[in-house]
Amino acid sequence: MNMSRNSVTRDMREAHASFFERLSRLLRGRAVPAALAVRISPRVADAFERGAAALDRGRLDAAEAAFEEALAAADAPAQIAAVRNKRAIVAIRRVDRARAVDELILALEADSRCAAAITTIGNLLLEDGAVADAIEHYEYALLVDDAYAAAYHNLGVALHRSGRRGEAVRMLRKATRLESRMKRT
Repeated sequence: MNMSRNSVTRDMREAHASFFERLSRLLRGRAVPAALAVRISPRVADAFERGAAALDRGRLDAAEAAFEEALAAADAPAQIAAVRNKRAIVAIRRVDRARAVDELILALEADSRCAAAITTIGNLLLEDGAVADAIEHYEYALLVDDAYAAAYHNLGVALHRSGRRGEAVRMLRKATRLESRMKRT
């Protein structure tokens, strides 16, 4: 099945729109806990870490196999969402956007507060030139987890592309501070 990039993007937006709308209704009026962290149980951690290391090295087959193992062992919604987000990233690197979108939807169905998956969707939108939509996703990811450095970084990039340089610099600085804090711990 050969789908154009625009049709995949349109399909992704349509599939995600209703989910995002339901998610917004659920969270409206509630205080969202700061710094929600994805906690991965010890039995999932090994496979997840192997997959992440393989993904960093560009070994997509090894990463996919490790994430499949991690998904089979995952028993908490946050674990499932984290693994599915990584599987989406593998699909993106393989230029299989339809599969990436499917994985991201499954990630958010497992845990609607998965900042990583929301940020990855923002990345796809930014890549497609939908800067305003990407900004909304990054801001939403930060509403869910205000300590998620990647969302601050990507929000800074998107704000820069939209001409909002001052805000972009503030977001990039915040990302740098959070990343340096993570390295110290």
